[in-house]
Amino acid sequence: MADDNDGAESVLAGGWLSPRTLLHKTTKFVLNAAHGKTRSLIPTSDIGTVAETGVVDWIEDVEDDDIAAGMGEEVEQTIMVPERDVLMGRWSECAVASGEGRSPTPPGMMRLSRSVPPRRRTAYNKDPQQRVGAMEPKRRAQRGRTVFTMLPVRVVGRIMEFLPVDTMLLVANICRIVRRAVYLHGPNAQGMAGDQAYTSVGLHMWRVRVQQMGWRMWRERQRGRERRLRVQAPQSHVVLLENICGVKDEAGILELLTTEPDLVFKALYDNMIGDYTAFSTMIGCVPRVVQNANGAAAVAERLDQLLWFARGRFTCSSDVTNMRLVSAADRFEAEYQAQFKHAFMQGDCERMQGCARVLEHIRNGRSCIRILVDAHPLFSSAPPAPYADVLASTECVTDAHTFGAVLSELDNLIAEHARVVHAGLPSQVLRQSALYCFVQDLFDAKRSGVALRALQNMYAHLRSMPVAGQDASGEQQRRDVVPDEATKDIVYLSTVASIVSLLLEAADKWSHMEPVSLPRGLGRRCVFSAFEDVIDEYVQLERRVIERAYEGELSQWALKVRNDSMRDTALESNASHKDESLRLVNFRLRQQQMEEYKDRVLLLVQDKLQISMDTETAGDGTRRRRRSSASQKEMPRRTVVGDVLGHAPVSIDLCLNMVLTNRDTIDRLAVFASAPQDMRLRDQAQDAIESVFCVLLRGIGNHVRPAYARVVAELKDLEHSVMATMQTDQSALAQLEQQTRSSFIRAELRFFELIHLCDLCVQILEIYFKSFMTAFIDEHDFLNTCNQERKALERAVDDSVAVGMDCVIEIIMRQTQHIVDTQMSADYSPDSNVSLTLTPTVACTRAVQFLGESTVILQSMTGHRQMRTVFLGEIGVRLFYVLLEHIKRFRITEPGGFQLIADLNLYYDWAAEHVDPETLRYFTALKDLANCFILAPRDLRGFLQDQYSRRTFDGVMRSEEVYDVVACRSDYRNIRTQVEGHCDFM
Repeated sequence: MADDNDGAESVLAGGWLSPRTLLHKTTKFVLNAAHGKTRSLIPTSDIGTVAETGVVDWIEDVEDDDIAAGMGEEVEQTIMVPERDVLMGRWSECAVASGEGRSPTPPGMMRLSRSVPPRRRTAYNKDPQQRVGAMEPKRRAQRGRTVFTMLPVRVVGRIMEFLPVDTMLLVANICRIVRRAVYLHGPNAQGMAGDQAYTSVGLHMWRVRVQQMGWRMWRERQRGRERRLRVQAPQSHVVLLENICGVKDEAGILELLTTEPDLVFKALYDNMIGDYTAFSTMIGCVPRVVQNANGAAAVAERLDQLLWFARGRFTCSSDVTNMRLVSAADRFEAEYQAQFKHAFMQGDCERMQGCARVLEHIRNGRSCIRILVDAHPLFSSAPPAPYADVLASTECVTDAHTFGAVLSELDNLIAEHARVVHAGLPSQVLRQSALYCFVQDLFDAKRSGVALRALQNMYAHLRSMPVAGQDASGEQQRRDVVPDEATKDIVYLSTVASIVSLLLEAADKWSHMEPVSLPRGLGRRCVFSAFEDVIDEYVQLERRVIERAYEGELSQWALKVRNDSMRDTALESNASHKDESLRLVNFRLRQQQMEEYKDRVLLLVQDKLQISMDTETAGDGTRRRRRSSASQKEMPRRTVVGDVLGHAPVSIDLCLNMVLTNRDTIDRLAVFASAPQDMRLRDQAQDAIESVFCVLLRGIGNHVRPAYARVVAELKDLEHSVMATMQTDQSALAQLEQQTRSSFIRAELRFFELIHLCDLCVQILEIYFKSFMTAFIDEHDFLNTCNQERKALERAVDDSVAVGMDCVIEIIMRQTQHIVDTQMSADYSPDSNVSLTLTPTVACTRAVQFLGESTVILQSMTGHRQMRTVFLGEIGVRLFYVLLEHIKRFRITEPGGFQLIADLNLYYDWAAEHVDPETLRYFTALKDLANCFILAPRDLRGFLQDQYSRRTFDGVMRSEEVYDVVACRSDYRNIRTQVEGHCDFM
């Protein structure tokens, strides 16, 4: 509240109204507007003219205990309108009101009643004579009635927070609108307090009053848990509340402040308002009521309580009272401060502790702490020799090793100051505060701290190191020459992260120091405060370095792919059919090599990431890290895992190297992410970690997507080649068909190898995410950018696999269609003198052989059983429709029907071996339907009825398709009437 008033005073300076006067005028204006007595700040649109609307008689005697219910209920309004408008039907939704107890209705007018919300207010005089006489007839006809809306409840509660306490209670008891907003059962309800007496607005109003005295309430974020409500109160108020209510821990205070904030405020207000108002008549001295406290420490504690209480400005004369209170407190503190300083100069530890026992109760003892820190020789303008040597050593800091020497000197200074504060200060809390203040000044830019000066010198040296090829003067510069800018940036980033780790280790050592220890959290806060000025540049440089590294790796790989593609084209043109047959025989051996390769890569990932693949933590399945310190990291280098697959479409070496580089970057940023939660530096480091991981995901995606694009483009070209083969003459058909078959096998092998390698890349990313990134990212947070990027990469890979598999299946089916189209019409309509062999035809045998070869490749190169089942099921369904259309092309005789059944049995055998039972139903129905070609005409109708009764064709073929197959009988024209007559199933 004090900050709000200070800001208001600065804005309203220069002859404007004072904040208090402006507040009173605004409050009166707004509250009057809430009751409709003046124009409101929230006008709505005009509603008609005066002649149309007339006078609104507002019913003020509406009682309602609940403000929300009062807002929502409708009340009756009585209006007077011209009688001719009623006769014309303009007011048909209103009812005629009775005239009892009201003024006479003017001639030509009618009194109507209607239901409206109770928030409507008029902003003009209700006397029709004065209002009509005040306006000209033309203006009266054009000017409308402005209707104003009552203020929302939260606005009313917000206004009450700025009033003095006595005024606030008076307004809440008198004003009906405020009373409804604040109380549940009215201000005179007996035996009720807290949430039983006040609405949520009223409870919030009392909590704000308590917070105006320096109390703080917030919700603390905890990873994986619901936010926890916390409260922090001045120590002097905690002591006072313990004496009044017997509550001393945070849980008890939080419970009171949550359910009964009015009792907390009233207890503190009643205890301090008397002593506080006594200062309004005293100038520069402590009132007797405060002087009667038991000892100087009690006086200091009471003054501190009143200083916190004065922040609320709870009285109309608070400005004058606060000024006199602060003056008296300053005089009291200055007296004991002078005694403490004199005892410190004399080396009298007993007197120092006596004065400190008084000063620690007022303003947390900052005055005596400041004396001890400012008197340290290190911060003087001309420090003595030992301390001057420490300052001189900061000029020679160039790396983590030289900074370690300066850090050892700082440890000695901190230990020395700890002994001083232990001798001069009485309580452990005051000693730790004095030690924290000293360490804070060592890292403070305003005090030119020793540690900060050493860090600044190191920054300047690292950023000015010469690069090879540039001019370098001096032996030291020649020794520090780096090969390129990328190495220079890596050296800078690694050195800074190493120094932060050294300082954090020192902070841990300070927490176990004797005789006074610095709490670990405070020591780490001091360390991280020294890097707040460079964290912006640091995280930006980390992102630039890793993006530049990934771009270089990907560009080198793209160049290698272009060179390999030209060489592969030359090799493929010389490949023979014998070689392709050999490769076909060794498909399972190739699959075994792929699995061994994946196991080898995963073992290398386990070794390089320093994780245990078998050891899992409880619950989330994440791997346990064996290394987490940034000081133990190794420099990023390329990790060669070997290549047993020939020219692989993607590089596992590249992906693993990108992961290792990302790991090193995140290890450096993780040092800053361990800062306290309320520091800006922690949020920046967290955002940088997420950004760097997203860079890795996008880099892997940029590596995988072009590989899929190349393979899919090759498969689409093969689709067009198959179409061209189907239109080629018979002389060159065999050779062109063999070339197309060979090219398809090679493309199919590359595609399935790509699926395996991309699956391995995704698996490496998942291991890396589970092992490292779950410490910074909640994997169940679907709104997190990293999780969205992960899902995007998985969707991109799945979509690419789906597109490629669709191309593979399409090529298989087109080649199968091409083979089936070689079926001769004489196969299913043989001459009468040709003997039946009842063996599959040549076209059927070739088609099944080709399907078998393709199936072997699918089964051997697709490791996931579910994916293999889906792909083979799709092939089976498409093959069914190819055969269905194939049968419709022929006129089938009875001997040809036996030959068709033989072919369909071979197709069924292939399907029974490879497809799932649901897909096998298609081939079962087709094979059963083929019996219609060998039955006598008189038995055909019964056969079809039997098939339909057994639901053979349900979900497989429509009735029209069954009819088309039956119509392929060569004698169907002659027997059509026997089959279709009075048909109830076709």
